[in-house]
Amino acid sequence: MKLRWIDWLVIAIVGAITAFILISIYGFVNNKGIELFSVTSPLIFPFLVGVTLLVCWILTIIKDIKKAVTTNKDDSKELLHDMVVVIIYIIGVLTYSLVIGKIGFILGSILFLITGMVFMNYDEEKYSKKIINAAIVSCITVPVLYYVFHEVFKVMLP
Repeated sequence: MKLRWIDWLVIAIVGAITAFILISIYGFVNNKGIELFSVTSPLIFPFLVGVTLLVCWILTIIKDIKKAVTTNKDDSKELLHDMVVVIIYIIGVLTYSLVIGKIGFILGSILFLITGMVFMNYDEEKYSKKIINAAIVSCITVPVLYYVFHEVFKVMLP
């Protein structure tokens, strides 16, 4: 199996986003004189996100190339399924961004997380079990994240 065009597209998009983040941070450090490696630096979180993206991007490229070399199966059905999942996820993200201001961060994020986890869970278990598991994880994760970002980091959330 060789890498599909969609694989190359995703690699290019993630690489461009990663480069944009890291180049922007470099510009802030050099042009504005903002200190990067400080706990109070406004750039530390974007820097950590950029470095994490870079590492994950490199590891994904290596994994995809190894997989492409070792397998010889036709992925057309898998590609179609992946495209449907991506389209559903994009619709979900757009819907989430439109309703989060009206229903609030906690409820909107819980519903979004449940929906995402149910649709992206490829296990053969029943939908009811997927929904229950996703609801439990979401109802714990979102309030914890809200507390950390709102109370600890003092980030205003919608």
